[in-house]
Amino acid sequence: SPSFWVSNGVMLGWILLVSVFARMYLVRRHEIKERVGYPYVEGDIKWDSRATVVYPLICTAAGFFAGMFGVGGGIVKGPLMLAMGVHPKVSSASSACMILFTSFTATTSFVVFGLLDMDYAVICMSLGFVATLVGQIGLFYLMEKFQRNSYIAFSIGGIVLLSAILMTIQSLISMADRGGPSEAAGLCAGKQ
Repeated sequence: SPSFWVSNGVMLGWILLVSVFARMYLVRRHEIKERVGYPYVEGDIKWDSRATVVYPLICTAAGFFAGMFGVGGGIVKGPLMLAMGVHPKVSSASSACMILFTSFTATTSFVVFGLLDMDYAVICMSLGFVATLVGQIGLFYLMEKFQRNSYIAFSIGGIVLLSAILMTIQSLISMADRGGPSEAAGLCAGKQ
């Protein structure tokens, strides 16, 4: 419907407007910091004119692919933040926060549309909490014992690798069950 496209156009216009103003603000702050000789610490991001274009574009692509393939954006952005030089503890915490909100939003959508099987939901939620608790305790123990933050980076990389492998296996199994790739559906199929 036209109202759908208008509302999406307004939303995208608003996002672009806010992004332009945020970029101008960050570049101006970076220039001031450079002029006064601001001492950056480990994990600080230098929001210069290049970083304020490259990282948002990468995050936009990450969000697009996360939505297309059904993975949380935090799984994609965790390694990105590590590549940006963000401290591993900050990257891990930020990724966890993003995953919390994207998971909550997805779960709410499933509940609203009546697609959530409560039996699976209780089991998966319980398993998620227990796995998170065990992972946090184990990682905290390793970091305290060996005084290394690299375990966080390795755990993020391992989770991304495991997700990619499991998604590939699931796709291959689905294609084998249907006898090959499925035909286009939704927007790609046109009118049905």
